[in-house]
Amino acid sequence: MNEEGERRKNRRLPIRTGAFCRKIGVVENHTFGGSIVDISPDGLLVEGENDKTMGVGDLYSIDMDLPDADDAGQFAGKVSAYAKVVRIVELEPERKSAKKHIALQFCTRPQFEI
Repeated sequence: MNEEGERRKNRRLPIRTGAFCRKIGVVENHTFGGSIVDISPDGLLVEGENDKTMGVGDLYSIDMDLPDADDAGQFAGKVSAYAKVVRIVELEPERKSAKKHIALQFCTRPQFEI
């Protein structure tokens, strides 16, 4: 185990960038946008407002924008992947806020586009 009982096999990278998520396998247009909190090779955590139809086990197509970081010698671009919802947590349930943390596990290896 990692420090403080952490059970994840991969370290998470804190990042703040946008994500656009489209539900797979439905006729209606179920989408949500949010801000990525962190990412790892296995998945990501998105902060956003999910719709009432979202549930654990649902599949989504995820599009993420990578910020331009010229000073670090990194490339800007877009990353796409398919992911499954593994957890949904209300951030402030006592305030009835619509904000949630949505944990997604990658089903495919993310594809990078420059």
